[in-house]
Amino acid sequence: MSTKRMIVLLSLIALAMSAVLITGCGSGDGGTKEPIKIGVVLSESGSNQPLGAPEKKAIELFEERINESGGIGGHDVEVIIKDDASDASKAQQAAVELIEQEDVVALIGSSGTGPTISMKQEATKNEIPQVCMAAGANIMDGDFTWIFRTPPTATEAGRKVLAYIEKVLNLKRIALLYDTNPFGTDGKAVIEGNAGEYGLQVVASEGYKTDESESGMDTHLTNVQTSNPDLVLVWGTNPGPAIIAKRMKDKGMSQPYIGSHGIANQSFIKLAGDAANGVVFPGGKLLIYKEVLDPSSAEYKAIDEFATAYMDRYGEKVDTFAGHGWDAMLIITEALKRAGADATRSELRDAIEETQGVVGSAGIFNYTASDHNGLTPDDLVMVDIANGQWEPGQQP
Repeated sequence: MSTKRMIVLLSLIALAMSAVLITGCGSGDGGTKEPIKIGVVLSESGSNQPLGAPEKKAIELFEERINESGGIGGHDVEVIIKDDASDASKAQQAAVELIEQEDVVALIGSSGTGPTISMKQEATKNEIPQVCMAAGANIMDGDFTWIFRTPPTATEAGRKVLAYIEKVLNLKRIALLYDTNPFGTDGKAVIEGNAGEYGLQVVASEGYKTDESESGMDTHLTNVQTSNPDLVLVWGTNPGPAIIAKRMKDKGMSQPYIGSHGIANQSFIKLAGDAANGVVFPGGKLLIYKEVLDPSSAEYKAIDEFATAYMDRYGEKVDTFAGHGWDAMLIITEALKRAGADATRSELRDAIEETQGVVGSAGIFNYTASDHNGLTPDDLVMVDIANGQWEPGQQP
């Protein structure tokens, strides 16, 4: 064979091999499937950092575990996280960037009520499902077509507290201290709006700033003492509630301290120190699941798997806010499994709305077209803090 013919033959063989390789790379399971992108906005810094830090850990843990198990239909799940610094305008901008630049299929966030509401505007405008981790009942005001929630609302938590005060403490006169941010004012509205139904009276109502100083808290406590309350109810997230607990102890105030579900994490115990002991608050069963759930139940098994994985990964106990992040990922990925990995945003929204009986860390989630909260007051329990540990409280 001549040299020229040999060169031509080798060239044809090379072209044929290239065609085979190209065809193979583009076929079915032979190629790499595109990841499913989920955008997350939470508070890694700012006043809501005690909420955002455990949420981020849980979300990243969920991402690791689902991808280790094969992802969704062979697609990895890619989580893109942005810090809103506990600021509503930054949360809104982060949502815009995730939608327009990253082309995410869903949003999770944020840690606080105010930033969540600002994200809701973008989710609604762009018709993208949002699963939030904030508890303000007012998040669902107006059009809630595209937003869903994982934590119990202020309404559910508030009613649990009021029932506890009426039936367990058998007290009447409430002094309410609330953070003037959206979470606190939402709780204020729930408590003041429903206290009469339980035969209770709010005799003092004092709003404090999220970054209130100890001297400022002393002034608020002096004001509420003049109303001769039977108990002090504090609605906010740390550090405010922890400062109030310490100042009440230092001032020798003997009234029971009842908190909101905004203190359901280790940060409150760490910040308040010995003053945390004796505080009672409503929380999910996650904190005390070994004491209140049947080990053979689906709830116990789901929480235990999460709590064990979290401890193994981070060397610390899981808390309620980590649970909100875990549940948000669970809700979205379970819906994707039903709708398909290639589901559109609208198809994913519909699948989330059809969620029934999904067992999460906060309870059993059931969404409907008219209810995007998913939980009921029965998913909450009263939790005591004793010797720096969570323990079951008396239940109303």
